[in-house]
This record gives sequence, structure tokens and C-alpha cells, in this order.
Amino acid sequence: MKATETFEEITVFGARGHSLMILRGLEEYWRGRVKIRALIDDIAHGFDHPALSVPVISSDERLRRFPHLPVLLTVSNPGLRGRVARRLQAEGATLATAICPERINLDPAARFGPGSVCMPWTRIGPDVTTGPCTIMLASIIAHDVEIGAFTTLAGDALVSGHVRIGDRVSIAPRAVIANGHRNRWLTIGDDAEIGVGAAVLGNVAAGERVIGNPAMPIRHWVRLRRLARGKDG
Repeated sequence: MKATETFEEITVFGARGHSLMILRGLEEYWRGRVKIRALIDDIAHGFDHPALSVPVISSDERLRRFPHLPVLLTVSNPGLRGRVARRLQAEGATLATAICPERINLDPAARFGPGSVCMPWTRIGPDVTTGPCTIMLASIIAHDVEIGAFTTLAGDALVSGHVRIGDRVSIAPRAVIANGHRNRWLTIGDDAEIGVGAAVLGNVAAGERVIGNPAMPIRHWVRLRRLARGKDG
């Protein structure tokens, strides 16, 4: 994927709450240096954004009006973000990579994939790599961590060392991913969802949705609650 960290004008794919939150976090770092020309939303468009006073346009209109401007991808859903990124790639778009070094505790050995977003107040340790279009929202990532493409780490998520996270994974606020071992990394499979406050102590299968402390598949959690209600009754 083509991407750049250097730009004076951009378009932003996303025009709703998640996108606005990201832009608010970046605006102090960007102020006076980056101009947002348009927001892109294929469901609702044809008006000026009430908070940012820039036009909200469709993907087709972006291609007509701003084909050469980098696109910042702020879509919250990892799967949808992946599909949008592939469409933009097919259209020849350049993705904007947005890293705020002034507000990030960032180890020099960390490496970000093209089109990634790393918000202020994030801490990233040594030997951390991310795939394309990851979004990190004020998370803590310890060391020796691999994060796949299109994955989202929400605010206050904590990832310990020797962890491998797949593609299109969603890690909710205050989730904690425990340490793996240098010879046996803890692995979270593609398309997994880690719920709010979950404490992940072992591997999570691809496509699994886990919650709780310790984290377990939602179907197991529901079964335990039913058993508990039966005992209470």
C-alpha cells in the first residue's frame, strides 16, 4: 500500500464519532500545518460537517475532486477498514500515516505499517511492529509485539510482551493481554474480538469473541451466568 507521513492537505475516510475523536486528538499536533479538505462517508454525504465545517462527500466524489490527496483512514470497524483500504488501493490512493511523536512514548525500534494511526498518550516499547492501517488509541504496548493489519487497540488497552495479534482484531478499552514467552508467544487470531476489561491469559482463536476476567468465549460466559442464576434460584 502507498502511504506517506508527510502531507499538508488530506481527506479523511470517516465522518462520525470515531473519526471526530481521532481528528480531535491529532488537531493540536497538526494545527497550522495540515488542512482537511473533505470527509468521506458513503452512507450520508452532501453537507458540511457541523463540527469541522468541511464537506462530507462520497468515495466517488473523492476520486473526482481529490484523487491525489492522501487519505486518512479512521473507520472504527476493523473488517470494514480493511475493505475500504483495499478499495482505496485499487483506486491508486495514497494513505496518510498519522503518528504523533510529540505525545507518544515511542521506542526507536517500533515500526508502523502504512496508513496506521497512533494517538497521543500511547506508549510503545521496543521491537513492536504493526501491519497496515492499525489504529492505536492511547494504549500501552510493552515489547516484542506483532500487530496485524487493520487491528484496533482502544484507549487504555494494555498488551504485554511476546504477543502476536492477527489481522482485523478489535481490542476494547481496558482489556489486558498477558505476557507470552519468548519461545511461546501468546497469540490472538485473525478477526478476534476482545471485550471491555477482558483479561486475556492465553491464546484466542481466530474469530473468537471473549470477555471477562479471566477472558473466555462469550458463549461460555453466558452458560456460566445461566448456571449461576439456577443456583441462586
